[in-house]
Amino acid sequence: MSIRLGVGVLLACMVTVALAWLAVARPFAAHPPHRPPALIAHRCGTADAPENTLAACRLAISYGIKKLWVSVQVTQDGIPVLYRPRDLSALTDGNGEVAQTPYAALVKLNAGWQFKETGASGAVTYPYRDTPVHIPALEDLIDQLPEDVELFIDIKTPDAARAAQAIAGVLQRRHFWNRTWLYSTLADNLHAFGPHAQARRFEAREATRQRLLSLLLEQRCPGSPPAGAQVGFELRRDLEVTEALTLGKGTSKVSALLWNDHAIACFNAANGTRIVLFGINSEPDYRLAAGLGADAVMVDSPKAASAYRLRDRGPLRRLLARWGWPGS
Repeated sequence: MSIRLGVGVLLACMVTVALAWLAVARPFAAHPPHRPPALIAHRCGTADAPENTLAACRLAISYGIKKLWVSVQVTQDGIPVLYRPRDLSALTDGNGEVAQTPYAALVKLNAGWQFKETGASGAVTYPYRDTPVHIPALEDLIDQLPEDVELFIDIKTPDAARAAQAIAGVLQRRHFWNRTWLYSTLADNLHAFGPHAQARRFEAREATRQRLLSLLLEQRCPGSPPAGAQVGFELRRDLEVTEALTLGKGTSKVSALLWNDHAIACFNAANGTRIVLFGINSEPDYRLAAGLGADAVMVDSPKAASAYRLRDRGPLRRLLARWGWPGS
């Protein structure tokens, strides 16, 4: 091989390697400072399959989701199960409340009874009425999770002490504390885990909400969460503002965009804060969340979200993602 040809081959190889490195290292296309936020499957993907069922969880994982958000209640006989509404008739072919029903009766119900799909012609079908899916126990889900999947438990019960005892028992038996985050709209449900040093809890919702409202309405940061905290709130939220007047009160309703760069900076004032934005169910909102630097976003359809998340990567990154390459 001549020297000129050898140099040419060497230069071509160097250019190829450089282009490949740029494709892999290229930051999120529209928002250079940030990595794409991780996807959290809301109720294991409530838009794609019957919510909080093993079928939905498996489907979400098949789309590459590594974070599952599930709703948990406790049965009459103390078994934590995946179910959200108080009344069983909301989603199943049964009735009554989870807290008043023994586990043996729950597993006979079809958790996909009310799940419907609308076809291209507009026809509505109920695909799971002929192929029932059941309300799973939290322990059953944990036993089936791949080792790289993280769980977010949203506690849906007003009986804080009972719920904490039952859920903590499962996490302890299955050695699953370090792969679990606990959340609830009721602060008491989080406070009840105080005796469990291993419990990883979100910041109480009212604390997150108050900080966001102070930022939005007062233009001030009233302190950040503790270092390493996990916080979660909707990107947008319908708000009602009431003004006290001498002759009564005035009320205004708005749909507020709660997060911006100032809010992110306020929450990140303490090192290691992880921000999860809820209700991200469109590609524009996903891009907005990514641009803000959210660590993760909650999505109803892992199928749709994984598709537009993948579109924001270069060709080589997309190929590496399909191979499961770390950091892709």
